[in-house]
Amino acid sequence: MFETLNDPVDVLTAFTEGAMEPLRFRWKGRVIRVSKITGRWTRREGQALLRYFSIVAGDETYELCYDPRGPRWLLSRAWTSGK
Repeated sequence: MFETLNDPVDVLTAFTEGAMEPLRFRWKGRVIRVSKITGRWTRREGQALLRYFSIVAGDETYELCYDPRGPRWLLSRAWTSGK
C-alpha cells in the first residue's frame, strides 16, 4: 500500500563524517529500524534546504524528510504491506 503522509516523526539520527543518517524512527506507535538507505537528495524550499532519504526497513520502503526550519523530521511517504 502506498501512502503520502507528511506525518511528523521522531528520528534517531547519526552524524558521521559530515553526513546525516537516520537510524530508526517512531511511527504509529512502532519503532522502525532502518536496514538500508537507498537514496538521498535535497530540495530547496525558500531559504531552507530539505534533506530526503529513501529507506528500507524489512520489506517496507519509506521516504523521510529533514526540515531544518523546525527543526523536524517528516515521514513523507510509505510503501507498506498494509498491516
